[in-house]
Amino acid sequence: MDLYEGLISRRTIHRFRTDPVPDDIIRLMLSAAIQAPNHHLTQPWRFVVIRGQSLQELANYRYEVALDKAQRQNRPHAERIAEQARTEFAMLSVVVAVIQVLADDPYRQQEDYAAVSCATYAMMLAAWSQGVGTYWGTGAITRYPPVLKLCQVADNERIVALVRVGYPKEIPHVPRIAAEDKTLWLT
Repeated sequence: MDLYEGLISRRTIHRFRTDPVPDDIIRLMLSAAIQAPNHHLTQPWRFVVIRGQSLQELANYRYEVALDKAQRQNRPHAERIAEQARTEFAMLSVVVAVIQVLADDPYRQQEDYAAVSCATYAMMLAAWSQGVGTYWGTGAITRYPPVLKLCQVADNERIVALVRVGYPKEIPHVPRIAAEDKTLWLT
């Protein structure tokens, strides 16, 4: 698959097969991630590859976060919603936490966030080039204290993404608004 084909065909995967993703593919993803552009070569990222028992812990934390959210929203069947959230993580073979090291300067933090986001996307594109799908997850779980402890997130860091990684069970079709409809050409 060439680069352009990967860019236009990559999709967020919601349903994964249970086949394990080899470590070589994870390493390839991480090697792609660190090539992302970053201002003054700050390289403001680090990664935590979560597998095995640690992934089961993460799945349990996802249950807790989902249950809390469902209960606060007074949703019926909150426990079932939370159990589904846990199962989605428990069935994965790997999740990669993408962590931003926070600079003291707020403007640089913003630049570094952009760089970490680019690194995350590069990682996802590298996975896609190998037939592996991803899901860029954010939300309350990225700030949940037990998850921060599991990923050994320091006070001067934050989780930007919990990237689910696996072989796609299905690839969704997602319509896009044409670039021309989103572009202003100035001359």
